[in-house]
Amino acid sequence: MAGIGFTLQKLFRDDYLSMRVRAYAYASFITAGPWILSVGSIAFINVILVHFANIEDAQRQLFIVTVSYSFIFSQMLSGGWQLSVTRYLADHFFQNRLEVVTPTYIGISRIIFVISLIAAIIFYWSSPLSILYKGLSVLLFFMCGQIWLAMVFLTAAKDYKMIAIAFLAGAVVSIGCVFVLLQYPIPFGQYGQATNILLGFSSGILLTMVMLVYVLLRAFPAKTAANPYGFLQYVDKYPSLLWVGFLYNIGVWSHNMIIWLGPSGVKIEETFLYSPIYDTAVFLANLTVIPSLVLFVVSVETEFYDKYKTFYGYVTNGGTLEMIQKAKKRMVEVLWRELYRLTKLQVILTVFIILISEILLEMIGLQKTVIDIFKLCALGAVLNAIMLIHILLMLYFEDRKGALITGGIYFALNVLLTGFLLPLGFDYYGFSYFLAGLVAYGWSGFRLLTFLKRIEVHTFITQSIIYKEKSGFFTQLSERMNMQRFFK
Repeated sequence: MAGIGFTLQKLFRDDYLSMRVRAYAYASFITAGPWILSVGSIAFINVILVHFANIEDAQRQLFIVTVSYSFIFSQMLSGGWQLSVTRYLADHFFQNRLEVVTPTYIGISRIIFVISLIAAIIFYWSSPLSILYKGLSVLLFFMCGQIWLAMVFLTAAKDYKMIAIAFLAGAVVSIGCVFVLLQYPIPFGQYGQATNILLGFSSGILLTMVMLVYVLLRAFPAKTAANPYGFLQYVDKYPSLLWVGFLYNIGVWSHNMIIWLGPSGVKIEETFLYSPIYDTAVFLANLTVIPSLVLFVVSVETEFYDKYKTFYGYVTNGGTLEMIQKAKKRMVEVLWRELYRLTKLQVILTVFIILISEILLEMIGLQKTVIDIFKLCALGAVLNAIMLIHILLMLYFEDRKGALITGGIYFALNVLLTGFLLPLGFDYYGFSYFLAGLVAYGWSGFRLLTFLKRIEVHTFITQSIIYKEKSGFFTQLSERMNMQRFFK
């Protein structure tokens, strides 16, 4: 959906440093807003709990693992649908059919809500946690999923200032409410401290979700004519998109879940499995790659998209062979230049962070085992980030098969290698994440390189002379759900 998102070009055309700083800040929240909100807020709240509050360690860990589960599993549940919805919206934007935006958001929100509710009921059914704590946990889980979904639609809203404010306001309110409830706790009884902290944190998440939905509805006022479940047809039309999203998102967290079953795993309140040393290292490592994802978004908006649009414009509008080949050369040159630039900058930053990690992470009280795992996971996170960028570029060029194979390789290797290395002990924690990322990164880079060499051939081959609408289970489901809505 490049080119229909926030137009960063306007800010980068000005030479003012403040304009460029603002553009990178906006890109950060668009690219990694949920990460910044959740991980940043948790880290700050954790510092408050450890150093400035008389909180039982068990209650603090219960809060952290609850938020971690809500964040991880909401991403996994929504991740597969995001690519199908994105493609559906992009095609309709190309036809200037903006009326589908809000109905589609409502439709996918309902589906994710039902799936999330079923998953949460199954998960918490036999948990000994209090009903109130379970209710807050389910609410947080649902809100995290809605924020992930909203980000798909908000790339088209162009109100990136309000999007940034929504995440900042949510973080401030989360921290502020936690601080107030620590000073003046509500007497909840069982799990009272954890419930107060979770309530305060969830208040900020709720504010962010409401503000993001407001931005969406203001940009695209609600329409009732469009089928809110029309995007399901694209699951039949492009089934690989659904699988790419699921395989990648499950692959990102599968190594954590397998580690939970190992010797470092602990069970909290007979409900959550958790590995304090490994999960902490992985979360911190993932934060280090936000710059590369931001640079990718910026480079796509300011450098690559114009060349991409020119190339495909010549292909679809009858450009000569010479025009197509020249446009291809310019597009590929810009692409590799930008990929090299962001990879170089991210590697330099990651190496620097690894070099100072001993000092930096010891200052916040992390043990040496966590720091050692963090170093390896930081390298794995770089490979994961660049591999993800390769997947996104494959989807730009309609190489869905390459993206699917990459996601499958990443998922399979994370599962197999983590299971194989788990009995070897703490010294091998993080190796599976690194090795899976290395292989998937190497394969995806090779696939992208070879595909781009013949991009004009692939482009012409994929243009069908006779279009045949694909219909299947999801198309029929879409029609049935829409008919039920119509007759209500």
